[in-house]
Amino acid sequence: MERSSTMFRRVRDAFVPRHFADPFGLALRLLRSRSPEALYAMGSAALRPLLIPVDVLLSSAERRTLARARAPTRPILFVMGPPRSGTTLVALSLIRALRVGYLNNLTALFPRSPITANRLLGRPIHPERVTLKNYYGRTARLCGPNDALYLWDRWLGADRTRPPAEISREAADALVRFFGAWEALVDAPLVAKNNSLNGSAALVGALLPTARFVCLRREPLRLAASLLDARRHILGDASDSYGIDDPSRPRLADPIQDVVRQLRFHVALADQQRAALGERFVDLAYEEFCRDPVEHIVQLGARELGMKVEPDDVRRRIPPLQVSRREALPASELAQLERALAEAPGCLP
Repeated sequence: MERSSTMFRRVRDAFVPRHFADPFGLALRLLRSRSPEALYAMGSAALRPLLIPVDVLLSSAERRTLARARAPTRPILFVMGPPRSGTTLVALSLIRALRVGYLNNLTALFPRSPITANRLLGRPIHPERVTLKNYYGRTARLCGPNDALYLWDRWLGADRTRPPAEISREAADALVRFFGAWEALVDAPLVAKNNSLNGSAALVGALLPTARFVCLRREPLRLAASLLDARRHILGDASDSYGIDDPSRPRLADPIQDVVRQLRFHVALADQQRAALGERFVDLAYEEFCRDPVEHIVQLGARELGMKVEPDDVRRRIPPLQVSRREALPASELAQLERALAEAPGCLP
């Protein structure tokens, strides 16, 4: 019985992050959502174990590709920030408007051989088919953008709840070679999103000189409310951290106070990355981006990616955006959050 339990945990951990304490409850919540993006994510997760033999078979070719890879030379723009701060919307908008390279959902089916699988299947990277629809960062279709956290786990470590103190020499070499090989595959500047970079952008930036980082910030009350909602909906427990958190401090018994503490931690993290990266670090307010996405996309494309971008082209590809005002929490909890934020210095970026 103990051996069977151990084997089950190993299989589960291969496909579900270890900090997800209730994967079955999550599956039920995804089904109830009826979101096409959520259902696609579930289907992809179910298909992935069946593709392991093919993935393993392709991994030898992947290793040869990475061994030949050189460091990337084109611009890379990483979208980062606290979870639920608008990073997905900004990344999807940039990908659709600028027609850049990106990491796609196919990589989730072949995590050992993402480059080889994309090459064999005709490189299903189609920015023109990318939509802004997503479910907590998940998109639909093979060509949909993906955070590819399972790839980042190789370089930053498998614990997605805490920022790494360093990147080992072996992991650093693998990271540089991967992005060099991916650049050779897509032959274009790259846009990629990873909220965890809020705690490791400086480490990654030191390895990738052509990388730039755009960090999202959001009105604190809306951000804290959305973060608390995500804890409940995705993790199934408001007391669990959604995304990276401060490993040196114990969890607070009150989820509202704990979310505020996590928000303060992210503000401090962003300050650290900004100080280390200098002009390679760009602040972007979610609300300002929604008010004028065309202007911000044109500026980011020109300044950070070196692309000539016509505003009219962006306007044809990006619909008008609205700041999300969906009330995920009851009014009583919003009032408690507002009081907690007012009493906590350091929550404003």
